[in-house]
Formats: sequence, C-alpha cells, structure tokens
Amino acid sequence: MRSLLVALLLICAIAAVGSAEMLVTANPIGQGKWAVLGAGYQDSNAYNNSGWKTLTIGGYAGYGITNKLDVLAQIGQANVSGLPAGVSVSSLGYGLILKYAVLEEGASMPVSVSAGAGYKLLNNKVTGLADATGNQWLVGLGVSKMMVPFIPYGGVTYRNTNAGFAGGVLDSAQLDITLGTAIAWSTQGAVFVEYTLQSVNPSTASGIANHSSGQIGLGVGYKI
Repeated sequence: MRSLLVALLLICAIAAVGSAEMLVTANPIGQGKWAVLGAGYQDSNAYNNSGWKTLTIGGYAGYGITNKLDVLAQIGQANVSGLPAGVSVSSLGYGLILKYAVLEEGASMPVSVSAGAGYKLLNNKVTGLADATGNQWLVGLGVSKMMVPFIPYGGVTYRNTNAGFAGGVLDSAQLDITLGTAIAWSTQGAVFVEYTLQSVNPSTASGIANHSSGQIGLGVGYKI
C-alpha cells in the first residue's frame, strides 16, 4: 500500500512569489514510473495586506530515476486579487525539483522522511513596472505516515526568491511550515488538503515589512 500517494509529491505553490512550496508525502515514485499532480492554492495576507489574496493553479509531472530519487517538472500561474483598480500582479513559473527518500517507513521506522531541492524561473508582471524574469531556489524536508486511507504529512521548506525587478523589489526569503493529509481513493490516486504557515522576509527595497501569511491548498494526484 506504500504506493497509494506517490503521486502527491509536492505542495504546488508553483509560481507565486508569496506562496509556499515543499514536499508532500515522503514516498518516492519508484524507478521508471510516472506520476502527475494538479492543485490550487490560496494565500491570505499577500504582501502583508489582509485584503490581498494570491491564487495559484498549476501541476507537476514526476519520474522515478531510482527507487529513492525522483525528478519533477513543474509549471503554474499565480494571480493576486483584491488590489486597487488598475493594478495587477501575476507570475508564471516553471522549473525542476529533485526529491530523495532519506528514510522509508517500515518495521523499524515509524515514518518516511524525504529531502528535496529545486530551482525555477519566474516571469513576473506588476502594473507600473517593466516585466521581469526572476528565479527561485528552495530546499525542503518532509515527513509522512501511512494510515490508509489517510496519510498525514508535514514539512519545512526554505525558499529564496529573486523577482528580477530593478532595485530588488519583491525579492524575499521565506520559511514555510505545512501540515496536511492525503486521502487515497485507490492504489494510484488520491486527493489532499493542507494548511501552510508562511514566514516571509521581503527585501528592504520592497518597502514591505516581515510578516506571516496562511495558505490553504487542495490537490489531486495520480500515479501512471
């Protein structure tokens, strides 16, 4: 039953500068196998404004290089709502992530543990600024427990974002703590729901103070 949630690989705040992203379950895909994941995420308190919300929609395709190492390609679109009339903020992102199964749940190990690192490119658009090509790198650690049909999981992710605007506007460092659970409907597919607390440290050039933000996510994954 260990393959129940291998399709649920990562939290998909794929493109948003202010959204979380980390490993979901710690289970690997399996050598030579594929998995796909689609999800939507909504952030509150975007850019330290309680009236602004970021909605991110995107997906992953993952492949098992070995029984412990997976590679994941990602793409997604994020948009901020609640902004003043005539102002818009959006980001299109795509990149790659490597995920490694450090420990596997079994008779002598109560949980699975995985670690990951990734890099992505961002195409950011903000009204009043020239479009900018930025980038982001991340590292994360995830833990999960098989309690079929539920697989609770948690993790910590650190991300550093260069939004690409002149003067470092919207650059940030961020630490995310996530708790969630996946619910399997078969040995190949599952849905998940999660909550992430984000601690965001924007650059001084942005004029935005350090702040926290909450994120709710829903997704569907399937192993091919």
